[in-house]
Amino acid sequence: MQIKEEILGINWESETLPTLPTIAHKLIFAAGDGEAGVSEISKIIEQDPSLALKVLKAANSAFYALNLEITSIKHATVLLGMDEVKRLAIGALLSSSFMSVSKEVAKEAEGLWKHLLATALFAQDLQQGSEQDPDLYTLGLLHDLGWLVLMFEYPDIFKKIAHWEMTLSQAENALGIDHQLWGAKLAEQWELPEPFQIVNFRHHYPCRELASPPYLFQIHIANYLANKSGYTAIGPDSTSLDLRALKGLGLDEETIIEMEQACQNDAERIESLWRAMTG
Repeated sequence: MQIKEEILGINWESETLPTLPTIAHKLIFAAGDGEAGVSEISKIIEQDPSLALKVLKAANSAFYALNLEITSIKHATVLLGMDEVKRLAIGALLSSSFMSVSKEVAKEAEGLWKHLLATALFAQDLQQGSEQDPDLYTLGLLHDLGWLVLMFEYPDIFKKIAHWEMTLSQAENALGIDHQLWGAKLAEQWELPEPFQIVNFRHHYPCRELASPPYLFQIHIANYLANKSGYTAIGPDSTSLDLRALKGLGLDEETIIEMEQACQNDAERIESLWRAMTG
């Protein structure tokens, strides 16, 4: 297999590159702001009636299995919690924005977004509860921005990779792609906080540097679990788990096996939430 010496060129000034919706940007920063209250979050979401409708649809979906109907954003924040409503809104916004791709890659785009959603949900399960830690759900949802760059700038290559019978590493080397580098660049261009840039750049190799933050280990593991559950970002599953990430979080291999089994049973709930966010 021939290895390309240079990666594909990306015009970072291109108007075809994906952009982050203004409301999503506000919510991401609100997600990290402990002072943002229910009224503020509700007002941000209610600026977009279609978004508010999707959030309510998701809140009433089988994913949460509530026994009563949620009828307003404020009602949703009371029952589900403000953080959960923010996550639903961010997911619905991103799904709407990035699923508006050409029919040529619509199926592959759906697969990518299910991978992102699964990673976000599994990462949320790994949250250790510190208020100072970044929101793992949002990090998981935005950890693979590099594939969005490829999908929008080179849709033909994006589709090609999705159907190649080789590892992603082999495909990237053969075609001159670096989705981690591109993801970090796009996160920087979107002016996202540093953790988003770090998880994009290192989610496959979390121990490349000596000082790795716990959230990087958590996203690495969640990405692995998503792939093992059948939700691959693009192409066949070739994701390996760096056992040092487990050690860094105080987990062992027996625990990760139990987590794999539990995550594989979440497919129905993930599909339910996906349909609510995109419908």
